[in-house]
Order: sequence, then C-alpha cells, then structure tokens
Amino acid sequence: MTKPRKHETLDLQVSNLAYGGKGIARREGFVFFVAGAVPGDVVRATVTKVKKNYAEARLEEILEPSPERRRPECPHFGSCGGCRWQSLEYSAQLRYKEQQVRESLEKLGGLEGFKLQPIRGMKDPWRYRNKVEFSIGAGEDGKTVIGFHPPGRWDTVLPLTQCLLVPEATEGIRNVVEEWARDSGLAPWDAREERGFLRHLTIREAYSTGEILVSLTTSGSNLPGSAGLVESIRAAHPQTAGILHSVNEGAAGVANHIPYTTLWGRPHIYEELDGLRLKVSIDAFLQTNTRMSSILYGLIAEAADLTGREIVWDLYSGIGSIGLYLTGKAQSVLGIEMVPAAVADSRENAILNGIESAYFLEGNARPVLKQILEGKREVPTGLVRPDVVVLDPPRGGLAKKVVGRVAAAAPARVVYVSCNPTTMASNLRQFAELGYALQRITPVDMFPHTPHIEAVGLLEPKP
Repeated sequence: MTKPRKHETLDLQVSNLAYGGKGIARREGFVFFVAGAVPGDVVRATVTKVKKNYAEARLEEILEPSPERRRPECPHFGSCGGCRWQSLEYSAQLRYKEQQVRESLEKLGGLEGFKLQPIRGMKDPWRYRNKVEFSIGAGEDGKTVIGFHPPGRWDTVLPLTQCLLVPEATEGIRNVVEEWARDSGLAPWDAREERGFLRHLTIREAYSTGEILVSLTTSGSNLPGSAGLVESIRAAHPQTAGILHSVNEGAAGVANHIPYTTLWGRPHIYEELDGLRLKVSIDAFLQTNTRMSSILYGLIAEAADLTGREIVWDLYSGIGSIGLYLTGKAQSVLGIEMVPAAVADSRENAILNGIESAYFLEGNARPVLKQILEGKREVPTGLVRPDVVVLDPPRGGLAKKVVGRVAAAAPARVVYVSCNPTTMASNLRQFAELGYALQRITPVDMFPHTPHIEAVGLLEPKP
C-alpha cells in the first residue's frame, strides 16, 4: 500500500458513497473520500488530509462522469452544500441510502438475520421542508442577505435566489423580509465580530392547511419598524397565521428555544396528518417532511401491530404526533418528553382531537423511566408496564441506560425510529445484548437530495 502525500493530485475511480455523502475511491489498497464525487465517476482530486488508513481529497475535475450523474437543478449547488446529492439520480440516491442502512446495521451493529424492506421514496422529491432556519449576514457588497452558511463557513452567509427544498411561499417570505431588512438600516449579524442586530429568520409552513409562521431573531428586544415588517409579510402572503420576534443576546448562533413575543397573529399553526389535527409552535419538533410523515407513521403503526388492547409508551414524544396517531389502535398511550412547550402542545393536541386515552409526562426519559419502574413517578393506573414502546430519539441516539430501562420494562415490541443509522446500529446492538432482536427495518427518504436517512425498525424479544 502506497500512502499518498498531502497536496498530491491523483486520478481516482469512485466506486461507492460513504455515509455523509462523500464518494469513496480506492487506490493501491488506500481509501479516499472525495466530496462532490458520485459512484461511477473518474475524477482528478487533490489530497487535503492523510490519516493512517484513509485520505480526504478535494474534487478538481470530473474526467469521466458517472452514468448516474445528473445536472443539479439548483443554481446554488456546490456553493450551498445543503442538498449535496442533487448531482445523483434520485433512484440511485434511494439505492445507496438503503445500502447504507444495511451496512451500518451489519458492520457497526454486528446485526444479522433481520429483513431489510425496500426504501420508501418520494414521488416528487422537491420543496418538501416544512421548516427552515435562514441566517442573516452581509454580502460582499455590504447589503443584508438572508440565506445559508456555505460548507465550513460559519462566518459567511450565502445570498440566495431560490431554494428548491422549501415551499414557494417560504421562499417568497424570505424575499420580503430581506427587502425589509435592507430598507430598515438595521445591521446584520457579524458572527466573527459578534455584533449586529438581525440574526435569523425562521419560517414554518403547514402542508395541509397552508398556514405560515414567521419568526425574526435579533440580538435586542426593541425591533424598530416591526409594524412595517408585519404589513409587508401579510400583504404578500395573507395565509400567514403569526409573526414572532425572538431575541438571542448571546454569542451562540441559535434560533430555537429562545424568548419571543408575538408581533401579530398567533404563535402557532395547524397541520393535519391522516385526520389528526396538530398545533405546531415555532420550536416544536415535527418531522420536517410532512408529505412523507404519513408513510413514516403508517410504518410505525404497522410495526406496533396494535389490536386495541395495548399500552404504548412513546418516548421523545415531541408534540405528541406519533402517540396521538396510535391512540385509535391502542388502549392507552403514555408520552415522555423533556421540552415543556412540546408537552404543553401534546396535551392541547389531545384535547384538540378529542383524545382522552393519551397521557403526557414532562421530563428526561432516562430518570423518568427509572422513576416509573421503581414506582416513584405517579402515572395513571394501567400505564406502568407497556406492551409496545416507540422510540424516536435525537440524532445522537439513546443513552445506554435508556436502552436498559426500556428492556427492563419488558415490552412485547419495540419500534425504533431513527434519523441516524450509525447511532441506531449502536443502540440496536445494545438491545440485542439485552435479549431484543431486530426483526425488520424500513428506510424512509424524509430528506431527498441529502445524505440523511430515516428508518423504522421492529425489535422483539428473542425466543
């Protein structure tokens, strides 16, 4: 094996895709990861980093394009980095995502004997994001721009003309607010100097009702010209349900779970999903792709295999959407969620839908599970032991103690919903060590044109 040198330029044949989206090439037994390359490409690339068994390389030229390479539709492709798989045919994207789920479970999790069901993809894989967070900064000409950070550039905001992953109305509101921001004379945020006023623009749009929620984040609580901002948005997009002003006085570039006031309207919108009506606030967790959520929830219900007699625990329940979706087929549902606002939304959503068989607890899943199992946390009679547990954790996966406590509750079925196959593989290996075997898993493409993958797995006790 000949180890490459940093800054060396090589011609490489790309054969696969790594989790995260980089092309994989091999030469003389050495592995190269090439951003922007797709399987089937022959590329010229410059080595940027060399490790013991692999190297990273920068794509310089495509010598022979892959048959599966396509022309990206977005004018910002290559600069933005948000949907880096646009250059790969959508059918190929689905194939590689399905393959990566299998490889993660088999190689990282050491799992075998499970059934991998065909990935579920989108018929029209564009404009599917129901929530987007734009950054605000200054362009090269000094004018305020509302867009995204280019890859690796936390201190720069890329000007946008369009984003094909967001609805057209969301795109239109971005344009309206950007024009208002330029006319206002208010300084955009400078992340490097940690000064400025206008910081983020968050837009949430309901697919079923068309309602829109807008939140402008600034570094101070006094927002000059707010009346003009409200008037401009409402005039251009009358389906807007609420306009908020949130304040982030710290250095960290966050736009979620910070104080806000309502400039106009209400601080939430309503979404409908297979007959379930959901109140959704600006910070609430709801699957980003509403059109695919119906398929995802259907797979969860299929894996839960409910007959109407089961007690279901819904951990990391967010605004209660999954648990409430299952109430029609279960006897009762217990949701556990640590974000107070989400728990409040869960309870309101239960009332909104006339559901009396769902109960929601506020708290971190790890200590709450321990308290329930030890009889130290009061829950309604009959909800102490689950027949089915549904898990939809953050990208980092489950803490090992949570896995242990779920197994200790001895449910007949565990349904694991994941947006990160690598952490899912680790958790499923832990479940296997505690007597739960993965029976089947179904990948779901909630994020077309990106490397992200969702999957629904069913675990049952080993014989």
